[in-house]
Amino acid sequence: MTPEIEHKRPWYREPMVWLMLALPAAAVIAGLTTVAIAVRASGDDAVPESVRRTAQMQVADLAADRQAAQRKLRALMQVTRSTGAVRVSIPGDTPNDDRIELHFIHATDGALDATAVLVRSGDVWLGRIDAPLDRPWALLLTAADGAWRLQGSLPIGQDSIALEPAIAGE
Repeated sequence: MTPEIEHKRPWYREPMVWLMLALPAAAVIAGLTTVAIAVRASGDDAVPESVRRTAQMQVADLAADRQAAQRKLRALMQVTRSTGAVRVSIPGDTPNDDRIELHFIHATDGALDATAVLVRSGDVWLGRIDAPLDRPWALLLTAADGAWRLQGSLPIGQDSIALEPAIAGE
C-alpha cells in the first residue's frame, strides 16, 4: 500500500468559500442600491392632499367633494396634446367662478405635478398646460377658492375625460 498524497488546493480554488463570500456580498450590494434609490427619490408626497392624523387614523377634508356632489357638478375636460390647450365644460349648475384650477398630479413624483389656471370664456374654461402628456395623470379640478372639487384620471393616449366628485351625491 502506498500512502495517498493529499494535495491541498489554495483557498480561492474552493467553491464553498466563494459561495460563503458571494451571498453576504450580494446582500450588501442590494442594501446599498436600495439606499441609493431612496436618497434619489423625491421627498414630495405623491398625493397633494392635506391629511390630518389622529392616533392611527388619517382623516382628509372632504368638504369640497361634498359641495360638488350636492351641486351635482360634473365636467368634461378636453386637451390638445400637441399644444397643451385645455378646455373644460361644466354642464348643468355651472359655477360662477371666473377662474378654476386644473391640477395634473403625477402618480409617483410630486415634483412633476403641474397646474393649469383656466379662465372663463362663455360657458367653458380655457387654459394651457406645460406638463408632458405622454404619461397617465390624476386630475383635480377645483374652484380657485377650493369650494368644490372634481377628480378623474387621464390615461395615455386619451384626449378627453369626465371629471366627477370623489364621493357620491346625497
